[in-house]
Amino acid sequence: MSAFNQSFNDPLSCFAICNEKSLPQNAPVRQQLLNLPQADGMSNADLIHKNKEVDDLLCQALNGLTFEERQEQQEILHGVEATIAEEAGFIEALLQELDGHLRNIKSRSVYEMAESMDPGYVSARAFRVMFLRRNRYGSKAAADQMLKFFEVKLELFGKSKLVKDIAIDDLDEDDIACLKTGWIQLPGKDRSGRQISLNLPGLRGDNMTLQNELRVRYYTLMSMLESEETQIRGMIPMVYTVGDIKDRFGGRGYLENTRVAKAIPTRVAAVHICTDDINENLCYQCIIKILPLKVRANFRLHYGSHTECRYQLASYGIPQGFLPIDLSTNQVSLQRHLKWIGDRIIVDKSDRPLSSVIASPNALITPTENDVLLLIGGNRSKNLGNQRFRAVVKGMSQAYETGSKESRKDLVDCVIHSVYESGGRFLKQRDGIDGWNKDWKELSKAQIRTTVSQALRNTYRRK
Repeated sequence: MSAFNQSFNDPLSCFAICNEKSLPQNAPVRQQLLNLPQADGMSNADLIHKNKEVDDLLCQALNGLTFEERQEQQEILHGVEATIAEEAGFIEALLQELDGHLRNIKSRSVYEMAESMDPGYVSARAFRVMFLRRNRYGSKAAADQMLKFFEVKLELFGKSKLVKDIAIDDLDEDDIACLKTGWIQLPGKDRSGRQISLNLPGLRGDNMTLQNELRVRYYTLMSMLESEETQIRGMIPMVYTVGDIKDRFGGRGYLENTRVAKAIPTRVAAVHICTDDINENLCYQCIIKILPLKVRANFRLHYGSHTECRYQLASYGIPQGFLPIDLSTNQVSLQRHLKWIGDRIIVDKSDRPLSSVIASPNALITPTENDVLLLIGGNRSKNLGNQRFRAVVKGMSQAYETGSKESRKDLVDCVIHSVYESGGRFLKQRDGIDGWNKDWKELSKAQIRTTVSQALRNTYRRK
């Protein structure tokens, strides 16, 4: 039996991060999970059959839902679900309900302690709205989670930091060393703009304590919530144990990490698990079998090599280049992650409110369908944003060629505005770490004007 299965005494906890109702707790189910079938001695045909079972299970999960529920789950999974309009009266009414629930349950709680220390901190509108968003605007569930949040925060950082936003300076040297391993990082967003939380258990260091891990997880997840978009649309957790990036500690700390993750108001939209270990794969399949239907439908299990997993993830809107892994060496690049840490130091010291934090210009940019993409080698992109751009340019090219200097300037402005109006950007592709990882950078204003002017001239001359 693999170390994963030997040490994972409560595998149900692995999926508690999905933030749904409690899973079955009966002893026979647990015992069944602890006596999982192993791949040793299985034929290739048996392995293929076992791998196909999870796909069938996920299809069954969707078939067991109503049409409206299936539609909702598919939209969430692919990032196209409609968001709830946060009208002022709607939010204010929920905040009043939340305050009433807190008054009823806060007696002798850590929340009450925090309230006595700084009433303004615990009652801040932006702070409370985070919990409402996480719980899909359920005021009672939000109140319950707020109590758990302060319990976990007290355990991790102590009373002196209970009513302050945790900054990178609040982490000690061992915490920083743990953070720099990159075992948990934020590599970018999926194509619908949802933040990906990448977990690489194989990067956990021998000198890391569980407390270091938990404090780093808390800090990383809370940094995500500085984006209102992430609060509303949710995040995409991913566990990746392929190649040399396997968990060497047999699932150590899963229960504790899950407890911290559940206390933080991060809404989980979909979960992706990637592995090339058949025993882990079979274990995950068995766990998925007993998940509630609505929870099961939000999970995707990917089995195979780095390349195979990347192709599978791409079908769910996760860019192939988002994984910071060099395929030629099978090593994880920490360049982008360390740059993120440097940016966090600047942001934390600037003392800006959460809503005003500006993303690093060197952070990973994920193209969307509305962007105009300039590919390496001058290749022609079939992206929807490029098609719209070419249509606008074609319609204005003759006027540009025959117009005055001032009118040409206005036409260039008009083309640029048409891209921005549709929610697009001008992005240029640049070589990344390897053949897969190709970064994108946003063009400067001067570069955009040059690009648009050239497109107008070239289009006219091709007529």
